[in-house]
This record gives sequence, C-alpha cells and structure tokens, in this order.
Amino acid sequence: MPLPCPPSPAWPDLSAWLRDRLSGPEYASWFSTAIGIDGENDGELVLAVPNSFCATRIRSHHASLLHQWSEGAGYRVEVVVREDATSGLAQLAAVNQVQAEDHRARELALDRQRQQPPGVITRLLAERGFWSLDPASQLALFQVDDLHGALQVIPSALGTPGTYEAAVFTGLLTLWAGGDRSEPRVHTSLRSLAELLDLSWGGRTAAELRHAIEVLKFTGYRAIGQNQSGGWERLFNLLNDVETQWTGPSTTPHRQVMAVFSDPIWQLISQPRVLRPVELSLLRALGHNRELAKRLFLFLEGTSMHPLESGRETVERIVDQRLAGTLGARGELRDLRRNLIRAGEAITSVAPRYERIEVVPRQKRGLRPGEPRYLLRIVRSRLAATPS
Repeated sequence: MPLPCPPSPAWPDLSAWLRDRLSGPEYASWFSTAIGIDGENDGELVLAVPNSFCATRIRSHHASLLHQWSEGAGYRVEVVVREDATSGLAQLAAVNQVQAEDHRARELALDRQRQQPPGVITRLLAERGFWSLDPASQLALFQVDDLHGALQVIPSALGTPGTYEAAVFTGLLTLWAGGDRSEPRVHTSLRSLAELLDLSWGGRTAAELRHAIEVLKFTGYRAIGQNQSGGWERLFNLLNDVETQWTGPSTTPHRQVMAVFSDPIWQLISQPRVLRPVELSLLRALGHNRELAKRLFLFLEGTSMHPLESGRETVERIVDQRLAGTLGARGELRDLRRNLIRAGEAITSVAPRYERIEVVPRQKRGLRPGEPRYLLRIVRSRLAATPS
C-alpha cells in the first residue's frame, strides 16, 4: 500500500502507549519501523510495517493491545504492509520521524543494557553447549586452559534440554544469585519464574515451566577430561532435587518450587567472579524458530571479551566444528557460516548492546587445506558492572 498522506497525529500517542506496556526489545522488534498514517476514513489509523512477517506478528500477538487503545482513543487501527516503491515529502517526513523514535528507543535500551541486566549466566555453562548437545554423538566441545575434554548428554524419556530449558535454568540461577548464595538451593514460585523470564502467565506456562524443570532434573551428562597427568570422567545432572508444593487441587498452576543444584554445578556457580549478566527478555524477543540465534546469544553473554576504547569490547572465535558443536549446529561449515550471519542479524536487531556480529575471513597466512577459514567477530558495549 502506498503512503499518500503524512503521519497521523494519533501515531505518537499510540507509540508512547505501546512503549509503556511492552518491553524495550519487544517494541523495537515490531513497532519501531512502523509508520502511522491517517486512513481513507475518519477515525482510521493505518500502521504500515515493512514486511508481512512483522504484520502477522503484530496481528497475532498484539491485537488485544491495539484494540484496547482504539476503544479509549476512538480510532480503528489497521495493520498493513507498505510497498517499497513509496516517495514524496510525506514519506520522507514519516521515515525521519520513525528513525528518530527508533534512535531514541535504541539509546534508552542501550543505557538499560549497560546497567546490570536482570539475569545471570556462567561462562562455562554457556560455552560447553549444555543446551545444544546431540544425544547421538559425543563431540569434543571445550578446551579451557590446559583442559581438553568432551561433554556428552544422556537424555531421559522427557527429551534433551534446549533453549527453553536454558532460559529456565538461567532464571533459577538468577534467583539463586539474588539470595545469600549460602546453599545450593533456590526457592521460588512458578509465577515468579515466569515473570522473571517475561512469559505471559497461565496454566499452559506453568505446565511448560514444570516440564522444563523436570527435563533439567532427569537429563544426565558425562564429562570426560584429559590433562598432562592423565584423565577423568564424571557423570552428573544439573539439578539434584526438585520439590513443588501447592494449596488446593493438584491441577492448580500456583506452585512453590524448591530446586537444588547438583554438586558439580554448585562448585561451579559458587566460585568468585564466575557469574555473568544476561538480559533474559531478549531470548523471548528473538522469537520462535530462532534456535541458533538464542544459543548464540547465550553463548556470547557467557563469553568474556577483550576491552576496546569508547566503552566497547570484542572477541573472535574460529568458525570450526568445535563452535558448531557448542551451538548444536549440524552440517557443513559453509552452512554454519550463513546461519551465523542470520543469527547475528537477529541478535543485533533486538539487543542494542551488540554493535556487530559478523563472519569475516581469517587473516592467518598459510592456512592448510581443510583448516577453518572464517572468524566470528563480535563487538559490543561493555556493561557498567559484572556480578560477583
């Protein structure tokens, strides 16, 4: 649909109203590129968005919000896809307005992300691919200092952990880190956990959280390590014990939860300076069918980087089979390279802290045949502080 008229005076009101009710990443993902114009009929506000995916997302997830605003403002809101071939001063003015609002929104989001995000993760849990292991294989996934080893998942009948379970475990870890940290257990409720993870509350969410916690409890891992003096093997779970309590019928979603971290995990998370901040709401903002982007985001949030000037930091990782294993990516490295580019674009679109996530050729001379030829390069803003 072409844009024949200037921005509607109602759009700034709706835009501000939506900002007050949506998280920063959610607004930036779906409304920051919208253009609000007057429709052909009186009392009609047309939201023109850049593509059909964005339009479908708004219609399916935010129709009730738009209807609520419409009833109070006396407008009828229609969501359409704008055509690329639009021109004229009115279009330019609309684009400039949107860009200015988007810039302000990204600056506010970046300021918030530079402060302490409301979640924590650990570097080793993120780097060793707990959330992306293939139960049919045993991959050499990690190499830390003088330690070379492999991590294998031993799935239960409930399945293997994925990014949803990763978010739930990160939420439990965050709640534990917010306490006195004197023991390896965390007490919470399913509703509090849902709020922390920015999930809409209801019976279905409660059931999904309970299932994720059970998957975390019953999934086993085998860690095999080698060093100069020999080697070792250890079998463990992420959670040793889980207990839920409720009042009333057993079908109620309102349950209290007590989860106990296993000894290996307790030894890890209780070490000084091992916890790192993570913006949990961004996992949801990445949307469905973005599994690699979510795994990459968790991986990067748990990764330490080298400081740059102007409050930034950077790191480079070789795009090789080890990185593929950590991210749960199968196939050829050329496929991983293309998928990493798309995943990086998804992350930078919802996380202003990440300036660049790109795949670049390696500059090393004399690369042998079959040696990885690309690097994953990340540049992001440094946080104001790191949790201890």
